[in-house]
Amino acid sequence: MEKNVEKRSVTILGAGSWGLTLAHLWCHSGRPVTVYCRNHAGALKLTTTRLMEKPRAHHIPSEVVITSSLEEALSNTDLVVFACNSQSMRELATAVAAILLAPAAAGNSSRSSLPVLVSASKGLELGTQLRMSEILTAVVPGCGVASLSGPNLADEVLGGLPTASVVASTDINLARSLQSQLSAPKFRVYASDDPVGIELGGTLKNVIAIAAGACDGLSLGVNAKASLLTRGLAEITRLAVRLGAKPQTMAGLAGMGDLFATCSGPLSRNYRVGFELARGKALALILEELGSVAEGVPTAEAVCELSQRLGLELPIAEQVESTLKGNSTPAGAIMALLSRPLASE
Repeated sequence: MEKNVEKRSVTILGAGSWGLTLAHLWCHSGRPVTVYCRNHAGALKLTTTRLMEKPRAHHIPSEVVITSSLEEALSNTDLVVFACNSQSMRELATAVAAILLAPAAAGNSSRSSLPVLVSASKGLELGTQLRMSEILTAVVPGCGVASLSGPNLADEVLGGLPTASVVASTDINLARSLQSQLSAPKFRVYASDDPVGIELGGTLKNVIAIAAGACDGLSLGVNAKASLLTRGLAEITRLAVRLGAKPQTMAGLAGMGDLFATCSGPLSRNYRVGFELARGKALALILEELGSVAEGVPTAEAVCELSQRLGLELPIAEQVESTLKGNSTPAGAIMALLSRPLASE
């Protein structure tokens, strides 16, 4: 798959578990990789110890450059991959725009072309309900923009287990070019021209994963979980198609595939949130113990805001949001779903 493909340099913005996992993956595929860590002390620690702690203790290849200088990270790069949390995307994109667009504004032609921007973040911005690629397109005009999503649990990728993903752009030729650039021996990438579906599938599944964790935490059994995931996929599809996604995308890797992976067990942070809530633990304590962002928590609120604006019913998402806000319990949320009026599938 990689044969005869020139290895383009990659800058990853975000030194969390997914950002460092991608660095490990692409570095071992022969690409020059730079990781931006916004915290200077954190960057120094990673550079010194060469050890990532989450999702598992794992060596960071010496070839990976780690820096807390955004200017350094963006110099001489072809691909910029955003692996930040969704609610910090706009701030980071604004800082990137100030650097990438400054030479053109000053009449400086030192940069011959702008890099391609790829969102590897999954979520919706609170308040605007914008997808990540929409933020990038608006804040950093002139760059090609794409989104990467799929059933990609970081722990398994680090362990060398095979998986597949999808890179999507409204420009299918760009998606196909990135497909070659981002693929690795055990990381098969497909191309898509449906970024709406790819992003919403990867976003909404985090909300359903919280419900799935609660289902298992309450020991409700396989039948209940299968029913929950099926109806969850129906919710994801209903919202995504309303916003312009292709229905078949929801049956693919970034829809059903990512949903099943994220809802499968404790390797998923969002699943763990739901599981621990069902066991009676407070949300603040759960998030503190996770030590990293569970995107389904802010996304649940954004999704419900969006569904209300569109006049759509998303009962599972609504019950997840109610539980996260302390207005319901996991058990109460399940009973509320079971008590809804009977309907056709």
